[in-house]
Amino acid sequence: MTIPDDDSTKRKRWTHLRRVLERAGPYKDPNFEPSTELLSAIESVRILIIGAGGLGCELLKDMALMGFCRIDIIDMDTIDLANLNRQFLFTKADIGKSKAEIAAKFILNRIPNCNVTPHMNKIQDFDASFYSQFRIIVCGLDSIVARRWINSMLVSMLQYDENNQVVPTSIIPLIDGGTEGFKGNARVIMHGYTSCIE
Repeated sequence: MTIPDDDSTKRKRWTHLRRVLERAGPYKDPNFEPSTELLSAIESVRILIIGAGGLGCELLKDMALMGFCRIDIIDMDTIDLANLNRQFLFTKADIGKSKAEIAAKFILNRIPNCNVTPHMNKIQDFDASFYSQFRIIVCGLDSIVARRWINSMLVSMLQYDENNQVVPTSIIPLIDGGTEGFKGNARVIMHGYTSCIE
């Protein structure tokens, strides 16, 4: 099922987001200026989601519904029966298929103008030139080794000026999340400014 995308549908779709982006709030950053341009900025930002499991499926859906329209998703795994109780983008008919490809297809069929590019790969299959395409990387991995790898990749991509200060435009924010049982964690990592996974 594909939802038609006309102007009225688009206006209705973003009503809730406009309420946030077009008005000031009590906890806003002092530099925040409400504007309609913010929605356009969100639509044009290219983001990467790593992992299409329980957390990754939720992240993909949430990012698409928040207005991000240029999303890539990486997952090397295929869907099995044990995934279906917590990975709602998949059905029994998807067993044995690529998690990244099926998750992308689910979003593409339901959210107009959202372009999701799947990659059935390990994150280590890509180099810095691939990761430098993204303004934000969202990590929903269940592997400590993989989380450390993407952390070190992003640290290696930092550039420094003549005073040995990090060049802000070389920072790709990493939103790192994980769950285990009833516990979960989420943090935003700005390499060169905040603590990181290591």
